[in-house]
Order: sequence, then C-alpha cells, then structure tokens
Amino acid sequence: MSETLSSFIHAVEGFSEAIGKERNLKLHFAIGSFVLLISYVLELTANELLWLIFAVFSVIGMELLNTLVESIMDLYEIKPHPTVKFVKDVAAGIVLWYSLFAVVVGVIVLGRAMFGWSQSVGKLIALIFVLLFPTVSLIWRVVSSWRKRR
Repeated sequence: MSETLSSFIHAVEGFSEAIGKERNLKLHFAIGSFVLLISYVLELTANELLWLIFAVFSVIGMELLNTLVESIMDLYEIKPHPTVKFVKDVAAGIVLWYSLFAVVVGVIVLGRAMFGWSQSVGKLIALIFVLLFPTVSLIWRVVSSWRKRR
C-alpha cells in the first residue's frame, strides 16, 4: 500500500472515530447537512453557496480541532490543572466563535433567500455578536470570580 493511500486511510479512520465519539461533532454535521440540503432548493448565487459551504466546513473543522486539543490535554492531565482547563475552554471558545460566524452567514444568505431579508439584518446580528459576546463573557468572568470568593 502506498504511503499516500495509507495516510488517507488513517485520516478517514480518525475522522470516523471523532464522529463516533463526539456528540457536538454529530450535532454540527446534522445542522450543516440540513443547511446545505436547504441550499439546494433555494435560489442562491454561487457566492452565497460558497459562503454557506465555508461556514459549515469551518465549524466542523474547528470542532475536529477542539476534539484533538481536548484529547491531547486529557492524555497528559494527571490531575485537574488550571492550564489544561484554560486550553480546553479556549479550544471550545474557538468552536463557539466560528459557530456564531456560521449563524451570521446563515442569516445573511438564508434570510435573503427564504424571507427576503436585507443584508442589514445580518450586519446587525454580526455587530451584536461582536459587541455583545465579549461583553457578556467579561461579565460572566467577573461574576464567576466574585462567586468563588464568597
């Protein structure tokens, strides 16, 4: 067997194992598949379709990366450690951020195609996510820190 074919087989094995083990990966695949199936019955431009595909693939790719990071951290974590928690939380945060990006893309593309929404709706949601998400995250951190001290 060639080295290239062997590498491909290992990649497929890793991919299928991740799908089998990770609930969130299954969820992202289900949502992504649903979105892409809907795109076939809608009149979308080539650019709109590419943005949807990019958003779906990005979220799934980030979830795979998150799975990898968590697995590596679990492998080396003997007892709970704040750095390991931080790394895992940041990896999960990356998935969340890309998921928010996918929602914005979906609102812009599918909102126009299904409901006749203007791009302003998507811009507003993007602005809300970019402004509100970090603000809520900081408030969450302050409240959590305050509760731990009590």
